[in-house]
Amino acid sequence: MPTRTEQDQASVSEAAYQAARLAAVWAGARDGLFDWDLSLGKIRFSPRWKELVGCADDEVGTGPEEWFRRVHPSDLQVLKKTLDEHMEGRKSFEQEFRMLHSDGTWRRVACRGELDRMSGLFGGSMCDVTKDKSSEDRLLHEVFHDPLTGLANRALFLDRLAMSLSRARRGGQAVAVLYLDLDRFRTVNDSLGPEAGDRLLVEVTRRVGKLLRPGDTLARLGGDKFGFLLENVHVPRDAIRFAELLGSELAPPVLLQGHEIFVSGSTGIALSADGAQKAESLLQNAISAMHRAKEDGATRHELFDPDMSRRAKERMKLEGDLRNALDRGEFTLHYQPIISFGTGSLSSFEALLRWNHPERGFVRPDIFIPIAEENGLILPLGSWVLEQACAQMASWQDRFPEAAGISMAVNISGRQFEESGLVKDVTNTLNRTGLDSSALKLEMTESVIMARTAENKARLQQLRKLGVKLMIDDFGTGYSSLANLHTFPLDTLKIDRSFVSRMEYEDEKAEIVRTILTLAKKLGMDAVAEGVETVEQLRMLRDLACNYGQGFYFSNAVDGDSAAAWLAKSPRW
Repeated sequence: MPTRTEQDQASVSEAAYQAARLAAVWAGARDGLFDWDLSLGKIRFSPRWKELVGCADDEVGTGPEEWFRRVHPSDLQVLKKTLDEHMEGRKSFEQEFRMLHSDGTWRRVACRGELDRMSGLFGGSMCDVTKDKSSEDRLLHEVFHDPLTGLANRALFLDRLAMSLSRARRGGQAVAVLYLDLDRFRTVNDSLGPEAGDRLLVEVTRRVGKLLRPGDTLARLGGDKFGFLLENVHVPRDAIRFAELLGSELAPPVLLQGHEIFVSGSTGIALSADGAQKAESLLQNAISAMHRAKEDGATRHELFDPDMSRRAKERMKLEGDLRNALDRGEFTLHYQPIISFGTGSLSSFEALLRWNHPERGFVRPDIFIPIAEENGLILPLGSWVLEQACAQMASWQDRFPEAAGISMAVNISGRQFEESGLVKDVTNTLNRTGLDSSALKLEMTESVIMARTAENKARLQQLRKLGVKLMIDDFGTGYSSLANLHTFPLDTLKIDRSFVSRMEYEDEKAEIVRTILTLAKKLGMDAVAEGVETVEQLRMLRDLACNYGQGFYFSNAVDGDSAAAWLAKSPRW
């Protein structure tokens, strides 16, 4: 065993070796080096280290405080903790922190060091990585943020949500996620162009961003969909109130290219207290609640309940079935008669799509049409309906000479109307089926037609030139500007059933019907009353000089054979 003297000599030799090693490193290093004699409490800084902090040789002393006093206060505690752990032999020393330069800026520094326990020297180097860090920060920002709005993207949102859920479980708090889906954004994008759509998204971001509290997160989760992460939500009412404020912020119109665009959206709300333990699950709950709000239509927000998960799964399965239904021949058309109040006889049919699901039976259109609109299936479906309806009408006209003056009304969805190939599709369909264009009526909802864009008006003019008739469906429920209504090439207003069905009991409804009929007459348009169900409604509509009507009072929508029977012998009223 070595004697104490031999151990001391060995230590001296090791100290000399370390000193020589450090000296060699000092000679060729580009990093700012230092060595810290722990026993003396003195640090020797290299000239390069002094350059790093912008100080001359005589401006830097030899105490550790020369280093620590230049470290950013937010980083100092972590730096000292890491140093202590290294000194105790528990971990290596590698740390990044900010140091104050003499010009007043903070420089990002990477520091590495090692304690030689025999010599008592702690030596290391520092390197200015500010530029590298800035590049890294820019890259990370691009990876985790939306380039248009600067908001967090889906990946960052889910990461923050996971951390929030972890904190909430420890602290007994709840976390709320809100999922906002804007309405009719595609219409803005397609009619005014993607630049206008981008400007609208930026404006929405500005408005809703004002509602955030410190610690909340707003993210763009794709397209026109936004996510909100609200921390420390005490009761569901807090999240519901936030959703109400969202609606208020979105309500004022946005001016884009001279057009006033009214923005609205459907919001789904999910709380971590409902049992979701994972970020993805909580976000999916909010999405399910959003779909429920959109389906309901009467409310702009909906709070998640567990039953929505079941409905969401059913909806997903229904969407999968819908994708194959057309190829499997599961769709059919039914036809509802439209009666002329002048002659009391059949004037036209409205073609209505029906889905005969192999397991569910007939699925209501108000269930599957919104799904088809959302996923784009409405385009092939709409083309199929147009083809079948025109072919059926052409066949009936050949079969029944008395049907020569009968026309067919076909609904055109918003997605169809936005397609640039619509006019060509209608033209080709008429040519293939041999149906005269005067026997075809195209119905579009008020909100689709009244986008007040030059593109929409041009498309309507092109359809009018084909000879087809153009109708506004569900008039009175949208946002049309009456001052501009006369500028559109329209033939018919269809009065929404919500007014007709209550007109015999509510004076206000009757007055609305009267006003619409007066407007139609002044604009030289015909009017069709939807939802006629009683003889009293029929009497009132005739007294108001309404042109046409349809509803259960005359007939519900019937299959092709029953419709043919109407043509063979039409009842009169």
